[in-house]
This record gives sequence, structure tokens and C-alpha cells, in this order.
Amino acid sequence: MKKRRWLIAALCTAMLTSVMAGCGNSGSTGTNGNAPSGKGQGNGDKVSPPAQQPATKLTFWNLDENATEGSVGLNALEEKLGIKAEFIAASREGMKEKLNLMISSGDIPDWWKEPSFTEYDKFLQQGVGAEIPQELIEQHMPKYLSWLKRYLGEDPFKYVRRDGKIYGLPVIWDIGIDGIQLGFREDWLKKVGIDKTPETLEEMEIALTKFRNEDPDGNGKKDTYGITASGDNIQSMFSSVFGAFDVYPDIFREKEGKIVRGEIEPGAKQALEVLNRWYKNELIDPEFVVNKGENVEDKVLTDKIGAIEFYWWAFLPGNAFLGGEQWYDKLAKKHPGFNFATIGGVKGPDGKYGISQYNPAFASGVMFGKQLENDRDKMIKYMQVFEATQFDPQIYELMQFGEKGKHWKESDKGTVEFIEPYTDEKERKKAGIGGYSMAGSFNDYDFQTSYTSDESMRQLAKDTRAKGTRNIDILAPFNKPVYNETQDKLKQFTLQTYIDFITGRKSLNEFDDFVAEWKKIGGDKVLAEAQQVYDENLK
Repeated sequence: MKKRRWLIAALCTAMLTSVMAGCGNSGSTGTNGNAPSGKGQGNGDKVSPPAQQPATKLTFWNLDENATEGSVGLNALEEKLGIKAEFIAASREGMKEKLNLMISSGDIPDWWKEPSFTEYDKFLQQGVGAEIPQELIEQHMPKYLSWLKRYLGEDPFKYVRRDGKIYGLPVIWDIGIDGIQLGFREDWLKKVGIDKTPETLEEMEIALTKFRNEDPDGNGKKDTYGITASGDNIQSMFSSVFGAFDVYPDIFREKEGKIVRGEIEPGAKQALEVLNRWYKNELIDPEFVVNKGENVEDKVLTDKIGAIEFYWWAFLPGNAFLGGEQWYDKLAKKHPGFNFATIGGVKGPDGKYGISQYNPAFASGVMFGKQLENDRDKMIKYMQVFEATQFDPQIYELMQFGEKGKHWKESDKGTVEFIEPYTDEKERKKAGIGGYSMAGSFNDYDFQTSYTSDESMRQLAKDTRAKGTRNIDILAPFNKPVYNETQDKLKQFTLQTYIDFITGRKSLNEFDDFVAEWKKIGGDKVLAEAQQVYDENLK
């Protein structure tokens, strides 16, 4: 979880570098990826107001003082929806403490955002969260609902439903569900005589062998390896090899109605046999056992590794998706004509393939205070604000970029380009441009990056992303007390044993003993609990 939140923050930084205003604070809408001028009317035109009625006072969290009253975006929002926005000042780190103090004093706020699933259930036990009728979401947040369904399926409320009722507007990290792919250095493939991207384990093994033995970097030394990994994460360590046998360690999956864990399935032994062979043949970087994320990146960028599992956008130019300087850009500076060849996984003996991904539901969502159950009109107003600021192109552009022609223009690459003096972030902040969008929880990256990515490269990003698989932990959002108490012990035991199997310190004849011990130290109870959670919530 910490790693994923760190990555989300990093993505925000990359997008800000490319004039995208605040990933964690901004919203989005499902679009077809047209250029900014085709999305909204963020040019200062008057927004038609509703029939004249007293403005409804709504309260919003002003995190890190990013909200600016009187900004062009906020004025347009208030006029369009007939509201008056007021703000609760809080730091991003102090929001949870402030929320708990307000609740304990009986001053329940109208809404709050992104509690963990454990905190979500705690708020419900305290009786402070309001039920959210599904029909209200369908009626007043249709674009939001459509976005959810693209990643969570036809029942996007399955993770926030309790006793048949919904108490949260789900929040998702949509690029987590299909983000990781297997990338090969295409220049190395060509150098060693391979003219197509490996699609099977056998083809991958041939490529890795050549990467090790045929001097693909041309320096006359045997100092390159086929593949590496970060040896501190059992879920992502050589996941494509395990996926070739349809097993995914460290996550809960369903097979024929039964919950399974990939690390103890028979297919895991087959994957480990392959990895052990690759290690013996020096195809795997021997330092993978001590690698951290930064070590892996360094080996890729210093031309030591020919294949790696990582986020697909790192394999593309930064201006194709998130902005900023990606792995591709750094390597292309050194190697003219450089490219990565990407694939969602390599096929095993039964044609299976895939890579372990993140469940996009990383937090519960936006919750409303209990008092709004008796003030449906106010709840609807909040929904309309969230929909407008994050899924209505006109309001979104006004809030994030200001007026077209005054604050920004469309560049010749189809991206937002700020106009002087608003090229200066301080000037934008004074004008209330960017950095705030009321809810700040619903981020459709396909839409948001259409402001930062070159128009000519958007199809490349779309086609590359489509190669990804969606193998996720289906139980990640649910509270599992037994697992929570046992997971660290199971992970460390599995990680160390797997490393021993791969490096040959343990014989794979001991795999059945490993499975028995895994169950003995708590795995059997974890599986029983997981089955019950699945049966009660997803079956």
C-alpha cells in the first residue's frame, strides 16, 4: 500500500511537470482522448445558471490551502449549481486527525474522503456514515459511474457495500489494474538477431540467453544480464514467469469458486524450475536478491539489463502519456533510434500468460456524514459538484487551467500551454488555477493525460496499455483480521524460500514441504478466512 501511494504521488509530480494540475487533487471525465479544445468550453463563457434560488452552502476540505475563493473555476461552479462553497482548512497529513476530532466532538462533517477500508468499517460501526442510495449516484453522477464500470465491472459498489447498502463513493487508481508489462530492449533484440518480440517462455529464454552471451551493448565485456527484479516483493518478482503457469504469488484469486494463493499452487513449482534454470545459466542478475526499486532502475538505465517488468508508460516517451522524463527518454538520449518492445506476458505450456497487478480500489471512497441521510437535496448537490469538477470538461478546464485565451492556449502538439504570466506556478496559484477540484478523488488518467500528452502519441499509449492483463487480488479491499495478523510472517517465509529455490540453496524437491509449512504457520487459517470473505461478499 505504501509503495502504491508513493507511486501515485510520483505520477502527480510527473503530470504537474507537464502542466497537468494536481493528480491527487484533480478530477476527470471519460472521453475519447480528443485535444483540449474539443472537450469543454473553458474559455470564460458564461455558464447557464439554474432558476434563481437561495444558494446552498457546501463545505469542502481545503487541503494545504490550495483552494482560492473567487477563482474563475469556483465562480463558474457556484453559478452553475447554485451553491456557495465554504472551506475547512487542513493539511494533507492532518486531515485524518482533524476529521476524528470533529467526529468525537459531535461535529460530523458533511463528507470526507479516502479512509482505508478498515477505517471505513470503523466509521460505520460508529454510526457516522450516511447510506448513499445507488439511484442517486446513477442519476446525478452518470459519468463517474461509467468510469467506475470500466475498471470495476458492472457492480462497481461491491467493495463499499455493507449489508446491501452503499456508504461510500468508490475511489480507484485506474492505471493500477493493468499497469505492469514486460519490456524488452528492442535494440538488443535486433543486435542479437531476433526480429520479433518474444511471446512464449521458450522464446524469452532464447532472448535472455543471447542478452547474456552475445554482448548486446557492444562493449566487448560479458557484463549484461537477461532480466532482473526487486527481491523484496514476492508479488512482483518475475511475475510474468509465474503468470505463464497461471499462478500469481501473494494475491487472492478465485478458481472454480475456490480462493487460491499462487505461491502454493503446483504451477509455482514449475515457474520456480524455470527461474532456477535461468539463474544457473546466468540469465538472471544475481543481485536481484538485494535489489530495491532504485537498483533496478539504475541497472536498466546503465545498459545492464535486457528485459524488465515495470509500468508500461516508462517504456514510452514521456509525452505519450504522463509527461516528465521516462526510462525511454533517458535511454533514447544515449541510443539513437532506441525503443522498448512490450508485451502483457509470455505464454507458458498451456498458453496462459499475465502479470500480477494492483486492485484499483486502493481506498474505500468518499463518505457522507450521517446527517445527510435526512438532507437528500444537500447530498445531491455534493454529488453534482463532484461530477462537475471531475467529469464535466467545461468546469474541469476552468478550475484546472483557467480561461482559454487568457490563462492558457492549445499548443501545436494539442496540449495545454499556459500564457504569461501564468507560466509561473505562483501566478497560477494566486489566480486560483489548478491544484484543487473539490473532491480530488476521481482521476480518469485517460482523460487527464489528454491534456499533457502529445496528440500524435495518444494512440501509441492507448495501444500499449491495451496489452496489459488484469490479474488482481480480488479480496484486497476487504477486512481480513486473520490475514492482517499473519501476512508479514507468510510473506517473509515465502520470499526467502523462493529466493533459495531460485538460487539453488534449496532443492525444488522440498516444494511440498514449503507448502505444508506455509499452511502450518497460519496459511490454512488465512485461506479459510479468505474463502468466507469471498462467499459473503463476491460469490
